[in-house]
Amino acid sequence: MKPKIEIAEILHSQSFWRHSTQFLATQKKDLHAMTLCRTAKLGRHIDHCGNCKEIRISYNSCRNRNCPKCQATYREKWITKREEEVLNVPYFHTVFTIPHVLNDLCLHNPEKMYTLLFKATWNTLKTFGESTLKGEMGMIAVLHTWGQNLSLHPHLHCIIPGGALVNGKHWKGSDKTGKYLFSAKGLAKMFRAKLLALIRKDAHLYSFFTAEIARKCFEKEWVVYAKRPFGGAKQIIEYLGRYTHKTAISNHRLLHYSDKKVTFSYKDYRNGAKKNEMTLSDVEFIRRYTQHLLPKGFRRIRHFGFYNGAIKKVKIEKIRKSIGQETPKIKEWDWIKLSKEKLGYDPLLCTCCGKREMVIMPRFASQRAPPNQQNVTENNLK
Repeated sequence: MKPKIEIAEILHSQSFWRHSTQFLATQKKDLHAMTLCRTAKLGRHIDHCGNCKEIRISYNSCRNRNCPKCQATYREKWITKREEEVLNVPYFHTVFTIPHVLNDLCLHNPEKMYTLLFKATWNTLKTFGESTLKGEMGMIAVLHTWGQNLSLHPHLHCIIPGGALVNGKHWKGSDKTGKYLFSAKGLAKMFRAKLLALIRKDAHLYSFFTAEIARKCFEKEWVVYAKRPFGGAKQIIEYLGRYTHKTAISNHRLLHYSDKKVTFSYKDYRNGAKKNEMTLSDVEFIRRYTQHLLPKGFRRIRHFGFYNGAIKKVKIEKIRKSIGQETPKIKEWDWIKLSKEKLGYDPLLCTCCGKREMVIMPRFASQRAPPNQQNVTENNLK
C-alpha cells in the first residue's frame, strides 16, 4: 500500500537544507537524490503487454542507501547471498549500545566514532571467544544510529553463531543451550573499557573527550542486550533482513504533514513498546533525519571473524564439514522472481488484462521526455 506521505514531499516543501551551512555537501547530495527518486528526472522505462497492448511507464529509482523507497530489493538481494553462509547452529542476537553522553563525539566525528564502535564490539566478542571457546568466532554487525523518535542513538545489531572454529578445522559449540552466549554484564564492562581506550588513543577524539564526559561514562552501567538463541536457517535469514537495510524512518510511519508540521508514529520501548505519535516542525524533522546520513563510503554492515575476508568460504565449508551440514545450492539472482515472491509485486503482470505478458521496451535517459505513446505503439509493437 502506497504511503500517504513521503519524505521526498517534505524535502520538496521545506528546502532550507539546500542552502544551509549546517549540512555537509554529501548530506545535501543524499537528500537531493531522494527528491528525485522515481521521477522523470532520473529517467524511465516503458513496459508493454503482449496480450492487450497496454503501455506502462515506470520511473527509475535513485538507489541511494538512505532512501526508504529503494531498500526492499537490496535487502532481499543481500539476504539471498547470506543464505550461502548460514550454519545449522544456534545463533544469538546481541545489541551493543553507547550512552548518550558520547553523542556529541558521534555528531562531530561520525566516521571515527562508528569505526571504533565496530572495533570495540568485535574486540570484546573476540576476547570472550578466545578465552571461553578457545577458537575464532564469527559476527555480522549492522549499525543503526537512530531511536524510534529519530533521536541519535548509535548501536550495533550483531548476529553471532553460537560457537567457534578451533584450530581452523573443528567447530566447538557453546554449552549454554537455551541461555545467553556470554554474560551480558561481562560483555558490557569489557565493551566500555575497550571503546574508551580506543577513544583515548585517537588524538583528535581525545581532545573532545573531557573529564566530565569520562566521569559520566562511568556513572551508569553500559547496556548490552543479549537475546536467547533462535534456530532454523530460514528464521535467521528473515531476522537479519529486519535490520540490514533499514533507514531512520520509513514512509509508512509518516501520518500527517500540514502547516509545516510532521506527525509520525513511533514505539515507546520504555513503556512496553506502546505505539505513540510525535509531531515536529518540518525543519526539525529534516535536521533529525539528516544526522543519520552516514559518511560517504562508510560500510554500515560488516563481517568479522570467520565471516570476514576472501577465505571465509573455506572456513565456513570447514565448519559445515565438522557439523555434518551439506553445502547449500547457490541461487541465481532473479529480480522478477524475488519481486513476485518477496515484495508482492509481479513486474510481468499486466494490471489491465491480468496476464503475465509485460515486456520491457525502450529505456529513456534522465531529462528525456518519452515519445508519443501512439508512435511507440506503431514503431515498436507491429
